Amino acid sequence: MMGVIRILPQETSRRIAAGEVIDRPASALRELLDNAIDADARDIAISIAQGGIEEITVTDNGFGMTKEDLELSVLEHATSKIYEPDDILKARTLGFRGEALASIAAVSRLEIASRPRGSNEGWLLRSVPLQPPAIDAFPCKEGTRVTVRGLFESYPARKQFLKRPQSEALLCRTTFIERALSHPHLTFRWQSANDAEVFLPGTHAERIARCYPDLAHAPLFDAVSEAQGLHIHIVYADISVYRRDRKYIQVFVNRRKVPEWGVLSLVEYEFAKYLPGGAHACAFLFLEIDPGLADFNIHPAKKEVRLKNAQEVHAAIHALLSSELKARYSGSTQDLSARFSDMQEPEFFAADRSQPQLNFAASAFAETRRQEWGARWPSFSEAQNQKRAASNSLPADFWQKIRANNENGPRYIGRGPGPFLLFELDGILFIMDQHAAHERILYDRLKAKEGISQSLLVPYLIDPEDNEHFLEEAAQALEFIGYRISKEESAWAVEAVPAIAASQALEALVEWLHQPSVESTPLDSIAAALACKAAVKDGDILDQAAAERLIAEALALKEPRCPHGRPVLIAFPREKLDAMFGRTLA
Repeated sequence: MMGVIRILPQETSRRIAAGEVIDRPASALRELLDNAIDADARDIAISIAQGGIEEITVTDNGFGMTKEDLELSVLEHATSKIYEPDDILKARTLGFRGEALASIAAVSRLEIASRPRGSNEGWLLRSVPLQPPAIDAFPCKEGTRVTVRGLFESYPARKQFLKRPQSEALLCRTTFIERALSHPHLTFRWQSANDAEVFLPGTHAERIARCYPDLAHAPLFDAVSEAQGLHIHIVYADISVYRRDRKYIQVFVNRRKVPEWGVLSLVEYEFAKYLPGGAHACAFLFLEIDPGLADFNIHPAKKEVRLKNAQEVHAAIHALLSSELKARYSGSTQDLSARFSDMQEPEFFAADRSQPQLNFAASAFAETRRQEWGARWPSFSEAQNQKRAASNSLPADFWQKIRANNENGPRYIGRGPGPFLLFELDGILFIMDQHAAHERILYDRLKAKEGISQSLLVPYLIDPEDNEHFLEEAAQALEFIGYRISKEESAWAVEAVPAIAASQALEALVEWLHQPSVESTPLDSIAAALACKAAVKDGDILDQAAAERLIAEALALKEPRCPHGRPVLIAFPREKLDAMFGRTLA
Protein backbone atom coordinates (compact mmCIF):
# COMPACT_ATOMS: atom_id res chain seq x y z
CA MET A 1 0.00 0.00 0.00
CA MET A 2 1.41 3.38 -1.02
CA GLY A 3 1.56 6.30 1.41
CA VAL A 4 -0.60 9.41 1.00
CA ILE A 5 1.96 12.01 2.12
CA ARG A 6 3.79 13.77 -0.70
CA ILE A 7 6.31 16.57 -1.06
CA LEU A 8 4.70 19.60 -2.68
CA PRO A 9 6.09 20.69 -6.03
CA GLN A 10 8.24 23.79 -5.81
CA GLU A 11 5.70 25.79 -7.85
CA THR A 12 2.91 25.00 -5.37
CA SER A 13 4.94 25.53 -2.21
CA ARG A 14 6.36 28.85 -3.42
CA ARG A 15 2.92 30.22 -4.26
CA ILE A 16 1.47 29.08 -0.94
CA ALA A 17 4.35 30.72 0.90
CA ALA A 18 4.02 33.87 -1.20
CA GLY A 19 0.32 34.08 -0.36
CA GLU A 20 1.13 34.33 3.35
CA VAL A 21 3.12 37.52 2.73
CA ILE A 22 1.45 39.00 -0.37
CA ASP A 23 -2.33 38.62 -0.36
CA ARG A 24 -3.31 41.81 -2.25
CA PRO A 25 -1.76 44.93 -3.85
CA ALA A 26 -1.61 46.79 -0.53
CA SER A 27 0.63 44.11 1.02
CA ALA A 28 2.98 44.23 -1.98
CA LEU A 29 3.13 48.01 -1.65
CA ARG A 30 3.81 47.71 2.08
CA GLU A 31 6.83 45.48 1.48
CA LEU A 32 8.22 47.72 -1.25
CA LEU A 33 7.84 50.81 0.94
CA ASP A 34 9.61 49.05 3.80
CA ASN A 35 12.50 48.14 1.52
CA ALA A 36 12.78 51.75 0.30
CA ILE A 37 12.80 53.12 3.85
CA ASP A 38 15.36 50.53 4.98
CA ALA A 39 17.57 51.55 2.04
CA ASP A 40 18.01 55.03 3.59
CA ALA A 41 15.80 56.72 1.00
CA ARG A 42 14.82 60.33 1.61
CA ASP A 43 12.38 60.64 -1.29
CA ILE A 44 9.92 57.85 -2.12
CA ALA A 45 7.42 57.97 -4.98
CA ILE A 46 4.50 55.58 -5.44
CA SER A 47 2.19 55.14 -8.39
CA ILE A 48 -0.54 52.55 -8.91
CA ALA A 49 -2.85 51.55 -11.77
CA GLN A 50 -6.19 49.71 -11.40
CA GLY A 51 -5.88 49.68 -7.63
CA GLY A 52 -2.39 48.14 -7.88
CA ILE A 53 -3.72 45.02 -9.61
CA GLU A 54 -2.41 46.13 -12.98
CA GLU A 55 0.70 47.95 -11.77
CA ILE A 56 2.55 49.23 -8.69
CA THR A 57 5.74 51.28 -8.98
CA VAL A 58 7.88 52.44 -6.04
CA THR A 59 10.88 54.66 -6.75
CA ASP A 60 13.43 55.71 -4.12
CA ASN A 61 16.76 57.50 -3.87
CA GLY A 62 18.24 55.02 -1.40
CA PHE A 63 21.46 52.99 -1.41
CA GLY A 64 20.65 51.09 -4.60
CA MET A 65 21.92 47.60 -5.47
CA THR A 66 24.87 46.16 -7.34
CA LYS A 67 24.38 43.52 -10.00
CA GLU A 68 25.31 40.80 -7.48
CA ASP A 69 22.80 42.06 -4.92
CA LEU A 70 20.13 42.38 -7.57
CA GLU A 71 20.59 38.73 -8.59
CA LEU A 72 20.12 37.59 -4.99
CA SER A 73 17.30 39.98 -4.12
CA VAL A 74 14.49 37.85 -5.62
CA LEU A 75 15.67 34.57 -4.10
CA GLU A 76 13.92 33.13 -1.04
CA HIS A 77 15.37 34.13 2.33
CA ALA A 78 17.80 36.61 0.76
CA THR A 79 18.28 39.69 2.98
CA SER A 80 20.93 42.19 4.00
CA LYS A 81 19.35 42.85 7.38
CA ILE A 82 19.98 39.76 9.51
CA TYR A 83 22.22 36.71 9.36
CA GLU A 84 22.48 34.93 12.73
CA PRO A 85 19.28 33.69 14.42
CA ASP A 86 19.62 36.19 17.26
CA ASP A 87 19.95 39.12 14.83
CA ILE A 88 16.17 39.24 14.61
CA LEU A 89 16.14 40.47 18.22
CA LYS A 90 18.31 43.46 17.27
CA ALA A 91 16.92 44.39 13.85
CA ARG A 92 15.86 48.03 13.59
CA THR A 93 14.72 47.71 9.99
CA LEU A 94 11.12 47.32 8.87
CA GLY A 95 11.99 44.21 6.86
CA PHE A 96 14.23 41.37 7.96
CA ARG A 97 13.06 37.97 6.73
CA GLY A 98 14.04 38.17 3.06
CA GLU A 99 10.65 36.96 1.81
CA ALA A 100 9.06 40.02 0.21
CA LEU A 101 10.67 40.29 -3.23
CA ALA A 102 10.76 36.52 -3.64
CA SER A 103 7.04 36.34 -2.83
CA ILE A 104 6.19 39.18 -5.22
CA ALA A 105 8.26 37.55 -7.97
CA ALA A 106 6.31 34.29 -7.49
CA VAL A 107 2.94 35.92 -8.22
CA SER A 108 3.64 38.80 -10.64
CA ARG A 109 5.81 40.16 -13.41
CA LEU A 110 8.56 42.00 -11.57
CA GLU A 111 10.98 44.62 -12.83
CA ILE A 112 13.75 46.20 -10.70
CA ALA A 113 16.04 48.97 -11.96
CA SER A 114 18.80 49.94 -9.53
CA ARG A 115 22.04 51.90 -9.35
CA PRO A 116 24.17 52.11 -6.20
CA ARG A 117 25.09 55.48 -4.77
CA GLY A 118 28.36 56.73 -6.18
CA SER A 119 28.32 54.21 -9.04
CA ASN A 120 28.07 54.85 -12.75
CA GLU A 121 26.55 51.42 -13.46
CA GLY A 122 22.87 50.67 -13.34
CA TRP A 123 21.14 47.32 -13.81
CA LEU A 124 17.68 46.07 -14.73
CA LEU A 125 16.19 42.78 -13.49
CA ARG A 126 13.15 41.27 -15.18
CA SER A 127 11.32 38.33 -13.69
CA VAL A 128 8.20 36.28 -14.45
CA PRO A 129 6.80 33.47 -12.27
CA LEU A 130 8.54 30.08 -12.50
CA GLN A 131 11.36 31.35 -14.71
CA PRO A 132 14.88 32.50 -13.79
CA PRO A 133 15.29 36.31 -13.85
CA ALA A 134 17.22 38.16 -16.53
CA ILE A 135 19.64 41.02 -15.67
CA ASP A 136 21.05 43.58 -18.10
CA ALA A 137 22.97 46.84 -17.87
CA PHE A 138 20.55 49.75 -17.70
CA PRO A 139 20.99 53.53 -17.44
CA CYS A 140 19.06 54.79 -14.40
CA LYS A 141 19.28 57.22 -11.50
CA GLU A 142 20.89 56.36 -8.18
CA GLY A 143 18.47 54.39 -6.05
CA THR A 144 15.91 51.76 -6.97
CA ARG A 145 12.69 51.57 -8.97
CA VAL A 146 10.52 48.48 -8.50
CA THR A 147 7.55 47.80 -10.78
CA VAL A 148 5.04 45.03 -10.11
CA ARG A 149 2.68 44.16 -12.97
CA GLY A 150 -0.17 41.68 -13.35
CA LEU A 151 -0.44 40.70 -9.69
CA PHE A 152 -1.86 37.15 -9.40
CA GLU A 153 -2.65 36.97 -13.14
CA SER A 154 -0.99 33.53 -13.20
CA TYR A 155 -2.55 32.59 -9.84
CA PRO A 156 -6.37 32.68 -10.38
CA ALA A 157 -7.07 30.99 -7.04
CA ARG A 158 -5.75 34.09 -5.29
CA LYS A 159 -6.88 36.73 -7.78
CA GLN A 160 -10.58 35.85 -7.38
CA PHE A 161 -10.48 37.15 -3.81
CA LEU A 162 -9.29 40.64 -4.77
CA LYS A 163 -11.78 43.49 -4.40
CA ARG A 164 -12.77 45.99 -7.03
CA PRO A 165 -9.93 48.27 -8.22
CA GLN A 166 -11.41 51.23 -6.32
CA SER A 167 -11.40 49.26 -3.05
CA GLU A 168 -7.88 47.95 -3.63
CA ALA A 169 -6.72 51.50 -4.38
CA LEU A 170 -8.15 52.67 -1.08
CA LEU A 171 -6.29 49.91 0.78
CA CYS A 172 -3.08 50.86 -1.03
CA ARG A 173 -3.50 54.49 -0.05
CA THR A 174 -4.14 53.46 3.56
CA THR A 175 -0.83 51.59 3.55
CA PHE A 176 0.87 54.64 2.04
CA ILE A 177 -0.65 56.90 4.73
CA GLU A 178 0.51 54.59 7.54
CA ARG A 179 4.11 54.75 6.32
CA ALA A 180 3.91 58.50 5.74
CA LEU A 181 2.59 59.07 9.28
CA SER A 182 5.32 57.07 10.97
CA HIS A 183 8.16 58.62 8.90
CA PRO A 184 7.47 62.38 8.85
CA HIS A 185 11.12 63.18 8.05
CA LEU A 186 10.83 61.57 4.60
CA THR A 187 9.24 62.90 1.42
CA PHE A 188 6.43 60.71 0.06
CA ARG A 189 4.82 61.15 -3.35
CA TRP A 190 1.56 59.44 -4.32
CA GLN A 191 0.13 59.06 -7.79
CA SER A 192 -2.95 57.14 -8.88
CA ALA A 193 -5.59 57.48 -11.57
CA ASN A 194 -7.71 59.71 -9.32
CA ASP A 195 -5.32 61.80 -7.26
CA ALA A 196 -1.75 62.93 -6.64
CA GLU A 197 -0.19 64.14 -3.40
CA VAL A 198 3.21 65.16 -2.06
CA PHE A 199 4.04 64.94 1.64
CA LEU A 200 7.12 67.00 2.46
CA PRO A 201 9.22 66.48 5.60
CA GLY A 202 7.88 67.98 8.81
CA THR A 203 6.73 67.13 12.31
CA HIS A 204 4.38 64.31 13.27
CA ALA A 205 1.57 66.82 13.85
CA GLU A 206 2.11 68.43 10.44
CA ARG A 207 2.11 65.04 8.74
CA ILE A 208 -1.10 63.99 10.53
CA ALA A 209 -2.84 67.21 9.48
CA ARG A 210 -1.65 66.63 5.91
CA CYS A 211 -2.75 63.01 5.76
CA TYR A 212 -6.19 63.60 7.29
CA PRO A 213 -7.79 66.81 5.92
CA ASP A 214 -10.56 66.76 8.55
CA LEU A 215 -7.84 67.32 11.18
CA ALA A 216 -6.08 70.04 9.18
CA HIS A 217 -7.64 72.86 11.21
CA ALA A 218 -7.88 71.06 14.55
CA PRO A 219 -5.65 72.15 17.44
CA LEU A 220 -3.02 69.38 17.72
CA PHE A 221 -0.81 68.91 20.78
CA ASP A 222 2.33 66.88 21.44
CA ALA A 223 3.37 64.96 24.54
CA VAL A 224 6.73 63.19 24.83
CA SER A 225 8.21 60.85 27.41
CA GLU A 226 11.60 59.17 27.55
CA ALA A 227 12.57 56.20 29.70
CA GLN A 228 15.14 53.44 29.58
CA GLY A 229 14.86 51.90 26.11
CA LEU A 230 11.44 53.53 25.61
CA HIS A 231 10.44 56.68 23.74
CA ILE A 232 6.76 57.72 23.71
CA HIS A 233 5.41 60.47 21.48
CA ILE A 234 1.69 61.24 21.47
CA VAL A 235 -0.02 63.65 19.08
CA TYR A 236 -3.65 64.36 19.94
CA ALA A 237 -6.39 66.76 18.91
CA ASP A 238 -8.13 69.12 21.30
CA ILE A 239 -11.04 67.32 22.93
CA SER A 240 -13.49 69.60 21.16
CA VAL A 241 -12.58 67.53 18.08
CA TYR A 242 -13.79 63.97 18.49
CA ARG A 243 -15.34 61.16 16.45
CA ARG A 244 -18.06 58.54 16.80
CA ASP A 245 -15.61 55.85 15.66
CA ARG A 246 -12.01 54.91 16.52
CA LYS A 247 -10.50 55.73 13.14
CA TYR A 248 -8.14 58.31 14.59
CA ILE A 249 -6.90 56.32 17.54
CA GLN A 250 -3.76 54.77 16.10
CA VAL A 251 -0.74 53.08 17.64
CA PHE A 252 2.67 52.71 15.99
CA VAL A 253 5.38 50.54 17.52
CA ASN A 254 8.84 50.97 16.01
CA ARG A 255 7.23 52.78 13.05
CA ARG A 256 4.73 50.03 12.28
CA LYS A 257 1.00 50.53 12.81
CA VAL A 258 -0.25 47.67 14.97
CA PRO A 259 -3.51 46.74 16.77
CA GLU A 260 -1.88 46.70 20.23
CA TRP A 261 -5.16 46.34 22.11
CA GLY A 262 -3.72 47.03 25.54
CA VAL A 263 -2.37 50.40 24.42
CA LEU A 264 -5.50 51.26 22.42
CA SER A 265 -7.71 50.54 25.43
CA LEU A 266 -5.46 52.62 27.66
CA VAL A 267 -5.66 55.63 25.33
CA GLU A 268 -9.46 55.26 25.21
CA TYR A 269 -9.66 55.09 28.99
CA GLU A 270 -7.63 58.24 29.59
CA PHE A 271 -9.51 60.36 27.06
CA ALA A 272 -12.92 59.02 28.18
CA LYS A 273 -12.56 61.10 31.37
CA TYR A 274 -12.85 64.28 29.32
CA LEU A 275 -15.10 63.34 26.38
CA PRO A 276 -18.87 62.98 25.98
CA GLY A 277 -20.29 59.48 26.14
CA GLY A 278 -19.94 57.62 22.86
CA ALA A 279 -17.19 59.97 21.65
CA HIS A 280 -13.66 58.88 20.76
CA ALA A 281 -10.46 60.86 20.74
CA CYS A 282 -8.16 61.70 17.86
CA ALA A 283 -4.83 60.46 19.21
CA PHE A 284 -1.76 59.02 17.50
CA LEU A 285 0.80 57.24 19.65
CA PHE A 286 4.32 56.57 18.36
CA LEU A 287 6.29 54.15 20.49
CA GLU A 288 9.99 53.39 19.97
CA ILE A 289 11.21 50.44 21.99
CA ASP A 290 14.29 48.27 22.12
CA PRO A 291 13.86 45.73 19.27
CA GLY A 292 14.66 42.95 21.71
CA LEU A 293 11.49 43.81 23.63
CA ALA A 294 9.11 43.91 20.63
CA ASP A 295 8.55 40.71 18.66
CA PHE A 296 7.08 41.29 15.17
CA ASN A 297 7.94 37.79 14.01
CA ILE A 298 4.54 36.42 15.09
CA HIS A 299 2.72 37.43 11.88
CA PRO A 300 3.84 36.81 8.26
CA ALA A 301 3.22 40.45 7.37
CA LYS A 302 4.48 41.82 10.71
CA LYS A 303 1.03 43.29 11.41
CA GLU A 304 1.11 42.34 15.10
CA VAL A 305 3.58 42.77 17.91
CA ARG A 306 4.21 41.07 21.22
CA LEU A 307 5.71 43.36 23.86
CA LYS A 308 7.99 41.63 26.32
CA ASN A 309 7.58 44.37 28.93
CA ALA A 310 3.96 45.27 28.21
CA GLN A 311 3.19 46.18 31.82
CA GLU A 312 6.02 48.70 32.00
CA VAL A 313 5.06 50.18 28.62
CA HIS A 314 1.42 50.58 29.66
CA ALA A 315 2.46 52.21 32.93
CA ALA A 316 4.65 54.74 31.11
CA ILE A 317 1.88 55.60 28.62
CA HIS A 318 -0.63 55.95 31.44
CA ALA A 319 1.67 58.29 33.36
CA LEU A 320 2.29 60.49 30.32
CA LEU A 321 -1.33 60.70 29.14
CA SER A 322 -2.79 61.12 32.60
CA SER A 323 -0.50 64.02 33.51
CA GLU A 324 -0.74 65.63 30.06
CA LEU A 325 -4.55 65.64 29.91
CA LYS A 326 -4.93 66.67 33.54
CA ALA A 327 -2.57 69.60 33.05
CA ARG A 328 -4.37 70.74 29.92
CA TYR A 329 -8.02 70.25 30.87
CA SER A 330 -8.34 70.00 34.64
CA GLY A 331 -9.29 72.92 36.89
CA SER A 332 -9.90 75.40 34.07
CA THR A 333 -12.52 78.13 34.31
CA GLN A 334 -15.36 78.65 31.91
CA ASP A 335 -15.10 81.47 29.40
CA LEU A 336 -18.16 83.35 30.66
CA SER A 337 -18.76 87.08 30.93
CA ALA A 338 -18.61 88.72 34.35
CA ARG A 339 -22.36 89.11 34.30
CA PHE A 340 -22.80 85.35 34.40
CA SER A 341 -19.70 84.46 36.40
CA ASP A 342 -21.79 82.99 39.21
CA MET A 343 -24.02 80.92 36.98
CA GLN A 344 -23.81 77.22 37.78
CA GLU A 345 -24.86 74.18 35.88
CA PRO A 346 -28.05 72.43 37.06
CA GLU A 347 -27.16 69.83 39.67
CA PHE A 348 -28.57 67.04 37.55
CA PHE A 349 -25.60 67.34 35.20
CA ALA A 350 -22.92 67.36 37.85
CA ALA A 351 -22.68 63.59 37.63
CA ASP A 352 -19.13 63.21 38.93
CA ARG A 353 -17.48 66.27 40.45
CA SER A 354 -14.27 64.29 40.94
CA GLN A 355 -13.78 64.32 37.18
CA PRO A 356 -11.83 67.25 35.68
CA GLN A 357 -13.90 70.13 34.33
CA LEU A 358 -13.53 70.90 30.65
CA ASN A 359 -12.07 74.02 29.11
CA PHE A 360 -12.68 74.79 25.46
CA ALA A 361 -11.75 78.46 25.66
CA ALA A 362 -8.56 77.91 23.70
CA SER A 363 -9.99 75.55 21.13
CA ALA A 364 -10.65 76.58 17.57
CA PHE A 365 -14.14 75.09 17.81
CA ALA A 366 -15.20 77.33 20.68
CA GLU A 367 -13.49 80.35 19.15
CA THR A 368 -15.41 79.86 15.92
CA ARG A 369 -18.69 79.70 17.83
CA ARG A 370 -17.90 82.89 19.77
CA GLN A 371 -17.04 84.72 16.57
CA GLU A 372 -20.25 83.52 14.89
CA TRP A 373 -22.54 84.49 17.76
CA GLY A 374 -20.56 87.53 18.95
CA ALA A 375 -21.92 89.91 21.53
CA ARG A 376 -25.49 88.70 21.06
CA TRP A 377 -24.79 85.70 23.28
CA PRO A 378 -21.88 86.78 25.54
CA SER A 379 -22.60 84.01 28.04
CA PHE A 380 -22.34 81.17 25.56
CA SER A 381 -19.77 78.54 26.52
CA GLU A 382 -19.19 75.43 24.44
CA ALA A 383 -17.94 73.77 27.60
CA GLN A 384 -21.44 73.93 29.09
CA ASN A 385 -22.82 71.82 26.25
CA GLN A 386 -19.85 69.44 26.32
CA LYS A 387 -20.11 68.93 30.08
CA ARG A 388 -23.80 68.20 29.77
CA ALA A 389 -23.14 65.62 27.07
CA ALA A 390 -20.26 64.16 29.08
CA SER A 391 -22.48 63.35 32.05
CA ASN A 392 -24.86 61.47 29.74
CA SER A 393 -27.62 60.84 32.24
CA LEU A 394 -29.46 62.13 35.27
CA PRO A 395 -29.02 60.53 38.70
CA ALA A 396 -31.13 57.45 39.39
CA ASP A 397 -32.92 59.03 42.37
CA PHE A 398 -34.01 61.91 40.15
CA TRP A 399 -35.74 59.52 37.75
CA GLN A 400 -37.39 57.71 40.64
CA LYS A 401 -38.86 61.00 41.86
CA ILE A 402 -40.04 61.98 38.39
CA ARG A 403 -41.77 58.65 37.83
CA ALA A 404 -43.32 58.71 41.28
CA ASN A 405 -44.80 62.17 40.63
CA ASN A 406 -45.86 61.47 37.06
CA GLU A 407 -49.59 61.17 37.87
CA ASN A 408 -50.55 64.39 36.19
CA GLY A 409 -48.25 63.81 33.23
CA PRO A 410 -46.01 66.28 31.42
CA ARG A 411 -47.29 69.56 29.98
CA TYR A 412 -46.16 69.88 26.37
CA ILE A 413 -44.91 73.40 25.57
CA GLY A 414 -43.88 73.05 21.93
CA ARG A 415 -41.05 72.66 19.46
CA GLY A 416 -37.71 74.30 19.98
CA PRO A 417 -35.04 74.81 17.33
CA GLY A 418 -33.91 71.72 15.45
CA PRO A 419 -34.89 68.35 16.94
CA PHE A 420 -35.75 69.66 20.43
CA LEU A 421 -39.09 69.43 22.20
CA LEU A 422 -39.91 71.43 25.33
CA PHE A 423 -42.17 70.30 28.17
CA GLU A 424 -42.72 70.91 31.88
CA LEU A 425 -43.21 68.33 34.60
CA ASP A 426 -43.44 68.84 38.34
CA GLY A 427 -42.00 72.36 38.15
CA ILE A 428 -39.04 71.32 35.99
CA LEU A 429 -38.40 72.53 32.44
CA PHE A 430 -37.23 69.74 30.12
CA ILE A 431 -35.61 69.93 26.70
CA MET A 432 -35.74 66.62 24.82
CA ASP A 433 -33.89 65.51 21.69
CA GLN A 434 -36.64 63.81 19.67
CA HIS A 435 -34.16 61.79 17.57
CA ALA A 436 -32.17 60.51 20.55
CA ALA A 437 -35.38 59.63 22.43
CA HIS A 438 -37.01 57.80 19.51
CA GLU A 439 -33.72 56.07 18.70
CA ARG A 440 -33.49 54.67 22.24
CA ILE A 441 -37.12 53.57 22.24
CA LEU A 442 -36.70 51.68 18.95
CA TYR A 443 -33.41 50.19 20.11
CA ASP A 444 -35.02 48.81 23.27
CA ARG A 445 -37.94 47.38 21.26
CA LEU A 446 -35.60 45.67 18.80
CA LYS A 447 -33.70 43.98 21.62
CA ALA A 448 -36.69 43.15 23.81
CA LYS A 449 -38.31 40.43 21.72
CA GLU A 450 -38.00 38.63 18.42
CA GLY A 451 -38.98 40.93 15.59
CA ILE A 452 -41.60 40.41 12.91
CA SER A 453 -40.28 40.09 9.37
CA GLN A 454 -41.58 41.71 6.20
CA SER A 455 -40.80 39.77 3.03
CA LEU A 456 -39.26 41.55 0.06
CA LEU A 457 -40.92 41.17 -3.31
CA VAL A 458 -37.48 40.77 -4.89
CA PRO A 459 -34.56 39.46 -2.78
CA TYR A 460 -31.78 42.01 -2.34
CA LEU A 461 -28.28 40.76 -3.15
CA ILE A 462 -25.44 41.99 -0.94
CA ASP A 463 -21.69 41.83 -1.43
CA PRO A 464 -19.97 41.39 1.97
CA GLU A 465 -16.50 41.52 0.35
CA ASP A 466 -14.00 40.66 3.11
CA ASN A 467 -16.58 40.84 5.91
CA GLU A 468 -18.42 37.63 5.07
CA HIS A 469 -17.45 36.14 8.43
CA PHE A 470 -19.35 38.95 10.19
CA LEU A 471 -22.54 37.88 8.42
CA GLU A 472 -22.00 34.30 9.52
CA GLU A 473 -21.27 35.29 13.13
CA ALA A 474 -24.28 37.62 13.26
CA ALA A 475 -26.76 35.16 11.72
CA GLN A 476 -28.74 34.60 14.94
CA ALA A 477 -28.84 38.29 15.82
CA LEU A 478 -30.03 39.22 12.35
CA GLU A 479 -32.75 36.58 12.44
CA PHE A 480 -33.85 37.69 15.93
CA ILE A 481 -34.30 41.29 14.79
CA GLY A 482 -36.27 40.22 11.71
CA TYR A 483 -33.83 39.77 8.83
CA ARG A 484 -33.94 36.62 6.73
CA ILE A 485 -30.75 36.09 4.73
CA SER A 486 -29.76 33.07 2.69
CA LYS A 487 -26.56 32.08 0.93
CA GLU A 488 -26.20 30.18 -2.31
CA GLU A 489 -22.62 29.49 -3.27
CA SER A 490 -20.90 32.90 -2.95
CA ALA A 491 -24.07 35.03 -3.19
CA TRP A 492 -25.96 36.41 -0.18
CA ALA A 493 -29.61 37.38 -0.59
CA VAL A 494 -31.79 39.33 1.87
CA GLU A 495 -35.28 37.83 1.60
CA ALA A 496 -36.99 39.71 4.46
CA VAL A 497 -36.32 42.72 6.70
CA PRO A 498 -37.58 43.83 10.14
CA ALA A 499 -41.13 45.14 9.85
CA ILE A 500 -40.49 47.71 12.58
CA ALA A 501 -38.36 49.75 10.15
CA ALA A 502 -38.67 48.04 6.79
CA SER A 503 -37.80 51.04 4.61
CA GLN A 504 -34.51 51.67 6.41
CA ALA A 505 -33.51 48.08 7.11
CA LEU A 506 -31.46 47.41 3.97
CA GLU A 507 -29.46 50.62 4.29
CA ALA A 508 -28.74 49.92 7.98
CA LEU A 509 -27.62 46.35 7.18
CA VAL A 510 -25.24 47.43 4.42
CA GLU A 511 -23.71 50.20 6.55
CA TRP A 512 -23.19 47.84 9.49
CA LEU A 513 -21.65 45.21 7.23
CA HIS A 514 -19.08 47.60 5.80
CA GLN A 515 -18.14 48.99 9.21
CA PRO A 516 -18.95 46.33 11.83
CA SER A 517 -18.11 47.09 15.44
CA VAL A 518 -15.72 44.81 17.29
CA GLU A 519 -16.50 46.50 20.62
CA SER A 520 -20.15 45.38 20.88
CA THR A 521 -22.21 42.30 20.08
CA PRO A 522 -23.78 41.95 16.62
CA LEU A 523 -27.23 42.31 18.20
CA ASP A 524 -26.30 45.62 19.85
CA SER A 525 -24.55 46.96 16.75
CA ILE A 526 -27.31 46.06 14.28
CA ALA A 527 -30.08 47.23 16.59
CA ALA A 528 -28.30 50.56 17.10
CA ALA A 529 -27.75 51.03 13.35
CA LEU A 530 -31.37 50.21 12.52
CA ALA A 531 -32.79 52.37 15.33
CA CYS A 532 -30.72 55.35 14.21
CA LYS A 533 -31.96 55.00 10.63
CA ALA A 534 -35.60 54.59 11.61
CA ALA A 535 -35.86 57.28 14.31
CA VAL A 536 -37.38 60.71 13.64
CA LYS A 537 -34.78 63.19 12.46
CA ASP A 538 -33.89 66.81 12.91
CA GLY A 539 -36.42 68.59 10.71
CA ASP A 540 -39.22 66.04 11.17
CA ILE A 541 -42.19 67.92 12.61
CA LEU A 542 -44.38 66.02 15.07
CA ASP A 543 -47.94 67.09 15.81
CA GLN A 544 -48.85 67.63 19.44
CA ALA A 545 -50.31 64.15 19.93
CA ALA A 546 -47.23 62.44 18.49
CA ALA A 547 -44.91 64.66 20.51
CA GLU A 548 -46.78 63.91 23.74
CA ARG A 549 -46.65 60.15 23.05
CA LEU A 550 -42.90 60.37 22.42
CA ILE A 551 -42.35 62.35 25.63
CA ALA A 552 -44.36 59.84 27.67
CA GLU A 553 -42.37 56.92 26.27
CA ALA A 554 -39.08 58.76 26.84
CA LEU A 555 -39.93 59.37 30.51
CA ALA A 556 -40.54 55.63 30.91
CA LEU A 557 -37.10 54.70 29.59
CA LYS A 558 -34.88 52.80 31.99
CA GLU A 559 -31.79 54.21 30.31
CA PRO A 560 -32.25 57.87 29.25
CA ARG A 561 -29.48 57.80 26.67
CA CYS A 562 -29.41 56.97 22.99
CA PRO A 563 -27.48 53.80 22.00
CA HIS A 564 -24.43 55.98 21.20
CA GLY A 565 -24.34 57.53 24.66
CA ARG A 566 -25.96 60.94 24.09
CA PRO A 567 -28.53 62.18 26.62
CA VAL A 568 -32.19 61.98 25.68
CA LEU A 569 -33.12 65.11 27.62
CA ILE A 570 -31.81 67.77 29.98
CA ALA A 571 -33.63 69.38 32.90
CA PHE A 572 -33.77 72.82 34.51
CA PRO A 573 -35.58 73.04 37.88
CA ARG A 574 -37.22 76.34 38.83
CA GLU A 575 -34.59 77.34 41.38
CA LYS A 576 -31.84 77.00 38.81
CA LEU A 577 -33.74 79.05 36.27
CA ASP A 578 -34.23 81.75 38.91
CA ALA A 579 -30.51 81.72 39.68
CA MET A 580 -29.54 81.89 36.00
CA PHE A 581 -31.75 84.97 35.51
CA GLY A 582 -30.62 86.61 38.74
CA ARG A 583 -34.04 86.39 40.36
CA THR A 584 -34.19 86.52 44.15
CA LEU A 585 -37.09 84.79 45.84
CA ALA A 586 -38.41 86.26 49.06
